[in-house]
Amino acid sequence: MLDVFDCTPTEPHGLTTLLYRRQPPSGVTPFGSLRFASLRHPRGGSFKGVALFQFTETFLHSLLAFADADGAVSADEIVRAEHAFRHDVSDVGFLLGSRVKMLGRTVTRSFKRHLSGRIFATLVSELCGIPVYETQCGLKIIKRRAWEAIADRPKTEGFAFDVELLLLVIKVGEKVVEFPVDWQDIPGSKVSLFRDSWRMALEVVAIRNRIGPLSN
Repeated sequence: MLDVFDCTPTEPHGLTTLLYRRQPPSGVTPFGSLRFASLRHPRGGSFKGVALFQFTETFLHSLLAFADADGAVSADEIVRAEHAFRHDVSDVGFLLGSRVKMLGRTVTRSFKRHLSGRIFATLVSELCGIPVYETQCGLKIIKRRAWEAIADRPKTEGFAFDVELLLLVIKVGEKVVEFPVDWQDIPGSKVSLFRDSWRMALEVVAIRNRIGPLSN
């Protein structure tokens, strides 16, 4: 398990804090061994994309899972999604966490964040031809075969990295499933509705122009 920080990792935070404090002397948890790294993005944007580009050479297992370290998706939910991915939808190559309000799931977020998410999802669906409820939930799990099929193709390091990853996975013929998760809004988000909306929209347009929509 790799925890990537956008600052000096003096101590883990959010999702990894519990794992860090309870890990046995061997450093191995139910998620595997813990390793912490510090990255600084030269242009700002999604550290998730940068981390995947820089650290996937250590991808030695059958699944690659990534989530935001703030704990918006809990460790229990990640385990539940991983179990479902391995056993319930074994023919699927890519699982996307989905923050959809429905019976049996708990999603807590502000109206502003919900509204911006729906607008962005509609933009992605219309421009890229992907009938997806949302792409920006932090939890994703991808099988090694699916990642290896596209590993040299992603170019986007910003917040729309998830969109490019999804579009590429579908285009190489892998099945994708959206998996509803419990999610809670964590204060301190680095995404600004006004500052980042245009940047994300331009990234989606660039992805569409570079890769082509799904209908193609």
